[in-house]
Amino acid sequence: MEFSIATLLANFADDKLVAPKALEKKLNCRDDLSLRKLQIALDALERTGILVKERGKYRRVLEEDVVEGKLRCSSKGFCFAIQDVEDSEDVYIRESHLHSAWNGDRVLVRVTKEGTRRRSPEGEVRLILDRANSSVLARVKQTDHAYRATPLDDRLLFEVELLPNPSISLPEAVDQLVHVEILRYPLGSHPPLGKVAQILGSDAEAASEFDIVCCKYDLPRLFSDEILAVSKTLPPKLRKGDLKNRLDLRKLPTLTIDGPPTPTGPAIDDAITLKKLNGGLWQIGVHIADVSSYIEANSPLDLEARKRGNSIYLGDVAIPMLPENVHRCCALIAGQDRLAVSVLITLDAEGQVIEFELQPTVIQVDHRLDYQQAQAILQRHKSSDMEVTPVYPLPPLDQLQEFEPVFEMLDTLYNLGQSIRTQRLNRGAFDLNLPEKIFP
Repeated sequence: MEFSIATLLANFADDKLVAPKALEKKLNCRDDLSLRKLQIALDALERTGILVKERGKYRRVLEEDVVEGKLRCSSKGFCFAIQDVEDSEDVYIRESHLHSAWNGDRVLVRVTKEGTRRRSPEGEVRLILDRANSSVLARVKQTDHAYRATPLDDRLLFEVELLPNPSISLPEAVDQLVHVEILRYPLGSHPPLGKVAQILGSDAEAASEFDIVCCKYDLPRLFSDEILAVSKTLPPKLRKGDLKNRLDLRKLPTLTIDGPPTPTGPAIDDAITLKKLNGGLWQIGVHIADVSSYIEANSPLDLEARKRGNSIYLGDVAIPMLPENVHRCCALIAGQDRLAVSVLITLDAEGQVIEFELQPTVIQVDHRLDYQQAQAILQRHKSSDMEVTPVYPLPPLDQLQEFEPVFEMLDTLYNLGQSIRTQRLNRGAFDLNLPEKIFP
C-alpha cells in the first residue's frame, strides 16, 4: 500500500509505544516493497527526531514549538502554513525555509519567531507530511542537456526534469501543454523527476476540457488490472448465508426515486418502504445498499475507494469510485434481492417520530421512478403546479399506469413528508429553494 508520512504518524498517540508489526497491519503493508518502504520511513523519522525507538518499538516525540499546517504559497515565493486548529495564527515561511515543500503540501513547521500584533509568527518546514501534487499541468522546454517541464501554476516554483517515456516523444512535447506525473520529489540539490503522461495540446484552448480537469486534479480514469480482477470475484447473486441475521423486508412495497436514467448516471443505492401499523401509525423504511457486505475493510477494493473518495460526474462522462462489477452487485435494481442497511422510523399522522431502529436487511425493489414520474403521480389530482417547478417536463399520466399499485403509497409518503416539514418549520427550520444546476 502507498501511505503518506501523515498516515503513518496518525498511528502514534498519547505518547505510547507502537510495534512495527502493528503499523504493518494498520497500513496494510503485505508485500516486501511496502514493508521496505515502511522501514525506511521509520528509520528516517527516527533520525530526524520525530520518533524514538525503545525496545524495538516506536514513540512519537511531541515538540512544543512545532505545529502542523497546510502550505498556501504565492507566486513571489513566500508561503503561510495554515493550521487546522481554530483561532490559531498562520505561520509565515520564507522561500529559503520551505525545504522542498510545495504549495498545498501538509507539513510540520518549527516556529522560529513569535508573532506580534502586526506580524505573523515565522517558521521553517520541519517535515513534509503529505504531498499535494502527484502530477502537474506544465509546458515542456528543451535545455542544453535535458527536457524540463515548467508548471502552469505559478505558485509551484520549480521545474521538473523529464525522464523518457517510451510511448511519448519528448521532442514532440516541446512547447506543448502536458500532464506530468511526478516520479521523485526533490532530493537535496537534485530537482524533481517526472515523465510526460499525456500531451494535451498547444494551449488550454486546444486541449480537451475533460482531460484538463482530470490532469489538474489528478483524477484516475482507469482501474488497475488487480482491482478489476478482484471486482470480478464478487458473487453476482445473494447466497443463503448472506441472509443470516438480517431482517427480511422483501414483501414490503419498495420504491427507488432518483434522476432520469442515463448511461453514465450513478447506480441507485437508496430505496424507501412504507408499512401501516396499528393505532394510525406508519413505519417508513429508508434503505441504502450495504456495500460493506461485499467489500472487506482494508481490502484492495476498499483502499481504492478510499483513494478516489467519491464518484465524479463531468457532463456525460463518469469517473466511478468503484468498478462497474461492484455497482452491478450492489445497485438496487428492480426485481433483484439486495442487502441493505435500513433505518425504520415509526411516525404518527402528524409527523412526530415515535421510535426508530437501525437494522441490516434484505430488500427487493418493486418500482424504479424518476423525480418527474413521481411528481406527475402526485399532481394527478391537482390542477395547479406544485411548489417545486420541474426541471424537465412531466410525463402524461397515461404513461405511468405500470406504477398504479404504488399511487396510494406515494400519496401517503407525500402527506407524511408535509407533516414532517411542518414539524421542522415549527422548530425554527427554514428551506433554501436553490435552482438545480443541469450540465449540458
